[in-house]
Amino acid sequence: MPLNFQPRSHSSYDPVSDVSIPRPRILPTTLSSGQRGTEYQYAFIRDGKRIGGLGFEGPDAIVEIEGRREWVFTFDLTHEQTIRSMLSFKDAFGSTDDDLTYLRDLSLGLVLAYAGRTDNDQNLRYVAMTTSEALASAGVVILDASSLVPESTLVLSEIAIPARAD
Repeated sequence: MPLNFQPRSHSSYDPVSDVSIPRPRILPTTLSSGQRGTEYQYAFIRDGKRIGGLGFEGPDAIVEIEGRREWVFTFDLTHEQTIRSMLSFKDAFGSTDDDLTYLRDLSLGLVLAYAGRTDNDQNLRYVAMTTSEALASAGVVILDASSLVPESTLVLSEIAIPARAD
Protein backbone atom coordinates (compact mmCIF):
# COMPACT_ATOMS: atom_id res chain seq x y z
CA MET A 1 0.00 0.00 0.00
CA PRO A 2 1.18 3.54 -0.66
CA LEU A 3 2.05 5.80 2.24
CA ASN A 4 -0.14 8.86 2.65
CA PHE A 5 1.43 11.12 5.27
CA GLN A 6 -0.65 14.05 6.41
CA PRO A 7 0.46 17.02 8.53
CA ARG A 8 -0.48 17.27 12.19
CA SER A 9 0.36 20.08 14.59
CA HIS A 10 3.76 18.65 15.67
CA SER A 11 4.12 15.60 13.43
CA SER A 12 3.04 13.87 10.27
CA TYR A 13 0.79 10.81 10.30
CA ASP A 14 0.08 8.00 7.86
CA PRO A 15 -3.35 6.46 8.55
CA VAL A 16 -2.62 3.40 6.41
CA SER A 17 0.45 2.25 8.37
CA ASP A 18 -0.67 4.02 11.60
CA VAL A 19 2.82 5.57 11.84
CA SER A 20 3.50 9.07 13.06
CA ILE A 21 6.71 11.01 12.58
CA PRO A 22 7.11 13.69 15.25
CA ARG A 23 9.23 16.74 14.57
CA PRO A 24 12.80 15.57 14.96
CA ARG A 25 15.33 16.32 17.61
CA ILE A 26 17.64 18.87 15.99
CA LEU A 27 21.17 19.94 16.80
CA PRO A 28 23.43 22.52 15.17
CA THR A 29 26.35 20.95 13.33
CA THR A 30 29.26 21.76 11.10
CA LEU A 31 29.10 19.84 7.84
CA SER A 32 32.15 18.17 6.27
CA SER A 33 32.30 21.14 3.87
CA GLY A 34 32.77 23.48 6.86
CA GLN A 35 29.30 24.95 6.31
CA ARG A 36 26.93 25.31 9.23
CA GLY A 37 23.96 23.01 9.20
CA THR A 38 21.49 20.98 11.22
CA GLU A 39 21.52 17.38 12.40
CA TYR A 40 18.07 15.73 12.39
CA GLN A 41 17.12 12.74 14.54
CA TYR A 42 13.68 11.41 13.61
CA ALA A 43 11.62 8.73 15.35
CA PHE A 44 8.92 6.56 13.78
CA ILE A 45 6.06 5.87 16.22
CA ARG A 46 3.20 3.35 16.09
CA ASP A 47 0.76 2.85 18.97
CA GLY A 48 2.91 5.06 21.19
CA LYS A 49 5.98 2.87 20.64
CA ARG A 50 9.12 3.70 18.69
CA ILE A 51 9.46 1.31 15.75
CA GLY A 52 12.57 2.95 14.34
CA GLY A 53 14.32 6.16 13.51
CA LEU A 54 16.48 7.98 11.04
CA GLY A 55 19.32 10.44 11.43
CA PHE A 56 20.99 12.70 8.88
CA GLU A 57 22.20 16.26 8.50
CA GLY A 58 21.94 19.05 5.99
CA PRO A 59 22.80 22.66 5.24
CA ASP A 60 20.68 25.70 6.13
CA ALA A 61 20.61 28.91 4.12
CA ILE A 62 18.66 32.13 3.87
CA VAL A 63 17.76 32.80 0.25
CA GLU A 64 15.97 35.64 -1.44
CA ILE A 65 13.74 34.93 -4.42
CA GLU A 66 11.82 37.75 -6.07
CA GLY A 67 12.28 39.95 -3.00
CA ARG A 68 11.03 37.30 -0.61
CA ARG A 69 13.38 35.93 2.07
CA GLU A 70 13.13 32.29 3.01
CA TRP A 71 15.08 30.10 5.42
CA VAL A 72 15.79 26.83 3.56
CA PHE A 73 16.58 23.64 5.45
CA THR A 74 17.92 20.89 3.19
CA PHE A 75 17.70 17.25 4.25
CA ASP A 76 20.85 15.68 2.80
CA LEU A 77 19.77 12.16 1.79
CA THR A 78 22.71 11.74 -0.60
CA HIS A 79 24.46 8.94 1.28
CA GLU A 80 23.94 5.29 0.34
CA GLN A 81 23.66 4.30 4.02
CA THR A 82 20.88 6.84 4.61
CA ILE A 83 18.92 5.49 1.63
CA ARG A 84 19.46 1.89 2.81
CA SER A 85 18.31 2.87 6.30
CA MET A 86 15.14 4.42 4.88
CA LEU A 87 14.50 1.31 2.79
CA SER A 88 14.95 -0.93 5.84
CA PHE A 89 11.61 0.37 7.19
CA LYS A 90 9.64 -0.38 4.04
CA ASP A 91 8.15 -3.60 5.43
CA ALA A 92 7.38 -1.98 8.80
CA PHE A 93 5.38 0.69 6.96
CA GLY A 94 3.65 -1.98 4.86
CA SER A 95 4.63 -0.31 1.59
CA THR A 96 4.32 -2.34 -1.59
CA ASP A 97 5.35 0.54 -3.86
CA ASP A 98 8.56 0.59 -5.84
CA ASP A 99 11.56 1.83 -3.86
CA LEU A 100 11.68 5.33 -5.35
CA THR A 101 7.97 5.95 -4.72
CA TYR A 102 8.38 4.69 -1.16
CA LEU A 103 11.40 6.98 -0.58
CA ARG A 104 9.43 9.96 -1.89
CA ASP A 105 6.47 9.12 0.34
CA LEU A 106 8.65 8.63 3.43
CA SER A 107 10.60 11.83 2.78
CA LEU A 108 7.26 13.64 2.46
CA GLY A 109 6.45 12.36 5.94
CA LEU A 110 9.75 13.83 7.15
CA VAL A 111 9.08 17.32 5.77
CA LEU A 112 5.39 17.29 6.70
CA ALA A 113 6.37 16.89 10.35
CA TYR A 114 7.02 20.65 10.11
CA ALA A 115 3.86 21.57 8.16
CA GLY A 116 1.77 22.28 11.25
CA ARG A 117 4.13 24.98 12.52
CA THR A 118 2.48 28.17 13.70
CA ASP A 119 5.39 29.64 15.66
CA ASN A 120 7.57 30.83 12.77
CA ASP A 121 8.08 34.52 12.09
CA GLN A 122 10.05 33.80 8.88
CA ASN A 123 9.21 31.99 5.66
CA LEU A 124 10.54 28.43 5.90
CA ARG A 125 11.20 25.70 3.36
CA TYR A 126 12.16 22.08 4.05
CA VAL A 127 13.64 20.16 1.11
CA ALA A 128 14.60 16.45 1.06
CA MET A 129 17.23 15.83 -1.62
CA THR A 130 19.26 12.90 -2.86
CA THR A 131 21.30 12.02 -5.94
CA SER A 132 20.96 9.41 -8.64
CA GLU A 133 24.37 8.09 -7.53
CA ALA A 134 23.18 7.51 -3.95
CA LEU A 135 20.03 5.82 -5.19
CA ALA A 136 21.96 3.60 -7.63
CA SER A 137 24.47 2.65 -4.90
CA ALA A 138 21.55 1.57 -2.71
CA GLY A 139 20.02 -0.42 -5.60
CA VAL A 140 17.12 1.97 -6.29
CA VAL A 141 16.04 2.16 -9.92
CA ILE A 142 15.04 5.54 -11.37
CA LEU A 143 12.48 4.92 -14.10
CA ASP A 144 11.75 8.57 -14.90
CA ALA A 145 14.94 10.62 -15.28
CA SER A 146 12.85 13.74 -16.03
CA SER A 147 12.62 14.38 -12.28
CA LEU A 148 16.37 14.98 -12.10
CA VAL A 149 17.76 18.49 -11.94
CA PRO A 150 21.33 19.34 -12.97
CA GLU A 151 24.15 17.24 -11.49
CA SER A 152 21.73 14.32 -10.98
CA THR A 153 20.12 15.87 -7.89
CA LEU A 154 16.65 14.63 -7.12
CA VAL A 155 14.18 16.50 -4.90
CA LEU A 156 12.25 13.79 -3.11
CA SER A 157 9.88 16.18 -1.33
CA GLU A 158 9.58 19.73 -0.08
CA ILE A 159 7.23 21.99 1.78
CA ALA A 160 7.05 25.76 2.17
CA ILE A 161 5.69 27.24 5.38
CA PRO A 162 4.79 30.94 5.23
CA ALA A 163 5.64 33.26 8.10
CA ARG A 164 2.89 33.50 10.69
CA ALA A 165 1.62 36.90 11.75
CA ASP A 166 0.66 35.70 15.26
